[in-house]
Amino acid sequence: MEGDGFLTDILLNQDNGGMEDDLNIPITQGITSEGQQAHVEVQPSRNTKGSKRTKNFDWKEDEVICSCWLNVSKDPINSANQSRSTFWSRVHAFFEEHKQTAAVRTESSIMHRWLTIQSQVNKYCCCYDKIERRNQSGQTIQDKISEASKLYQELDNDNKSFTLIHCWNILKEEDKWKTKRIELAEMEKLSNKKKQKSRPRNTEGTNNDEDAAKEVAPETEASKRPPGVKKAKEALRRGGGGDACMEALDKMWSKKEAFDKEKEKAKEERFLVALEIEKRRVSIDEKKAEAELIKEEKKIMSIDMTSLTPLQRQYYETMQQKIVARRLAN
Repeated sequence: MEGDGFLTDILLNQDNGGMEDDLNIPITQGITSEGQQAHVEVQPSRNTKGSKRTKNFDWKEDEVICSCWLNVSKDPINSANQSRSTFWSRVHAFFEEHKQTAAVRTESSIMHRWLTIQSQVNKYCCCYDKIERRNQSGQTIQDKISEASKLYQELDNDNKSFTLIHCWNILKEEDKWKTKRIELAEMEKLSNKKKQKSRPRNTEGTNNDEDAAKEVAPETEASKRPPGVKKAKEALRRGGGGDACMEALDKMWSKKEAFDKEKEKAKEERFLVALEIEKRRVSIDEKKAEAELIKEEKKIMSIDMTSLTPLQRQYYETMQQKIVARRLAN
């Protein structure tokens, strides 16, 4: 297909969310016994007589590489605004953690394999979108896949078939991948415009631009690009975050209500304890006062009237009468 060299240049030189470091790494392509195009990593040997070729990437490694790229790219806090070397270092670490084969892959070989996957899967997506736009009745998904594969091979310059259907199945519904396809289409459009400025315009170039724009699936145009680190942090700081933030606020409010209930319950318990203590204190004071009163009454009732003056005798007799009346009343 046309534009292979252009897409490779874009993929090798573009920034990924702010990646700025340059990587100058050799890459070679190999053909398997089944005719499948596969990446072959060339590593320098310790002697100067030749180089060592590692085993071709298999479909399991391809699937892990796709998962690596998606997982590292989706994180809005950590993946945005980082250098290219940091991004691919994280992809390589993820690959080493989740790989299912014993093959040793360098960071550069994984990056170049992803660029191959990205280029070919993007072209296949364009073919599949074109088949879908035909809207043929009675056509199953498998029929569409078969037709898209035929179209891919027809449009390929070397008449090669599409061999990365396992990668397409992983990437096709991912918003991050749809956003990447839009970016690739826009960069190709800009490149075509620059080429047109350096040569006379023709209708063929205009038609190619229109086809490239149409081959982006309609649903990808409505997809929103994931937020970057600044927007994500600002949203959290301002209390935004959509459903996740509302859920967090609901949880915080529920915890606050539970805390307030516990606080009110503890306050009521302290009040009841204080009230009981006060009642006991009053009861003790009343008992003390009662004891003092009884003691005073006994003293009055047992006083010797013979040694008293008439006025004193009259006073104590009155007091004794009151004491008798109170006891009778109780």
